[in-house]
Amino acid sequence: MPDNTTNRLTRAVKRILDVLRVLAIVSLILWPLAVIAMTVGQSSHPESWGVDIDVYSGFTIDLSEFAADITESVGVRNPIIDGKAELSIDTSSPTALYVFTLITELGGVFALYVLLQLRALFASLLSGKNFAPENSKRIKKIGFVIIAWTLVSPILQYFGGQIILSEYALNVPGIHLNPAFDISGMAIFTGVAMIILSGVLTEATRIHDDQQLTI
Repeated sequence: MPDNTTNRLTRAVKRILDVLRVLAIVSLILWPLAVIAMTVGQSSHPESWGVDIDVYSGFTIDLSEFAADITESVGVRNPIIDGKAELSIDTSSPTALYVFTLITELGGVFALYVLLQLRALFASLLSGKNFAPENSKRIKKIGFVIIAWTLVSPILQYFGGQIILSEYALNVPGIHLNPAFDISGMAIFTGVAMIILSGVLTEATRIHDDQQLTI
């Protein structure tokens, strides 16, 4: 690939990262303010107030608790169906909204940090510093942040879901919701791969510097 084509692509990616950085910062500031405004308005119109939030939850459906004419089906031997899913709940609970906002903000902070490291990396590449030691450090930081969020997120999922679901009454016989969590093995693999890549880039930088000194 020609150098000028590579530079154009690098410049385009950096511009996209610049825009995403601004949007992320603005969102992290405005979203909590919007939540506060919504909850303040809730006190004056409690009967019409509500907002959709997402919660990762386990669910159990006991078909034996439904009427026979409703659950009559073919191919189902076990009356218990369970699983995990991202549920969208229309809630009027300020507590549930605050917990959802806190988890979202923490995730946004992690994402913003990764975004800033990527922007700095592409800015360095754009200036011709392909073998700068800082680049390998940035890649390593991104890898550690990915692993950290992958481990922290399930804890937030579980305890946040526990608080949110306690604010949500589902009085339907046969359907039960419970807090749940999942750990992404692929995300951990991605983080480890980036740390390894950082080590390879560090070694490449050392070889490049040695060659420059030899010349």
